[in-house]
Amino acid sequence: MSTSDPDRTRAILDATEHLLLRLGYDKLTMADVAEAVALHRGLVYLVFKSKDELVEAVVRDALRRYADAWREHLEADPRAGSVAAVYRGMIGTLEHLPLAAAVVARAEDVFGKYLRKRGSVFERLPEISGSHDFLRAMQAAGAVGPDVDVRAVAYVLDALTPAVRRTFGAAPGGQVPSPAAVLTVLERMIDRALPPGDEDQLAAGKAVLLGLLTDARTTMEV
Repeated sequence: MSTSDPDRTRAILDATEHLLLRLGYDKLTMADVAEAVALHRGLVYLVFKSKDELVEAVVRDALRRYADAWREHLEADPRAGSVAAVYRGMIGTLEHLPLAAAVVARAEDVFGKYLRKRGSVFERLPEISGSHDFLRAMQAAGAVGPDVDVRAVAYVLDALTPAVRRTFGAAPGGQVPSPAAVLTVLERMIDRALPPGDEDQLAAGKAVLLGLLTDARTTMEV
């Protein structure tokens, strides 16, 4: 592959994603990446100065694709303006994006020591959606009732988030339920506490969700 090849960076990112999922961060080397894309290791270093810089680029790329796929999911969901739609979109999307799922799960087998490194991308990237700000925005748009205590609801949802994340890092058939099973329970719980509104309210909620995704994706470009 030529160093002037415009697809070189894309090939490096794709190869690193596959290697991270197969080998994990701790075993991954820049030589592995160079071999996978048929480049001299020095040429890989011309694009990314270190393994950590490369891993950060891969994580950001995975999250951008996650945000884009989530947006497509929301745009196709007739009930996308409900609070439950956030989890429906998240789980439905991550099932098809294994590296993004590993990012969300903070998967030890994939990211290993990198998870505990100071200044890592995990410390500096915000959540794609924060429950409190998201619920306040939904309430301001009329998609969540004015009598709802969004602070209390956000507290409960944020407490559930680690459990939802673990479903993406668990082995099938183990003690941790599948993402689909968790989604079924979450939807029922949330729809009871925060039932979907009428057509206008759903449209307002959908606009809020899409706007937050746009903001999150912009942050990932930094």
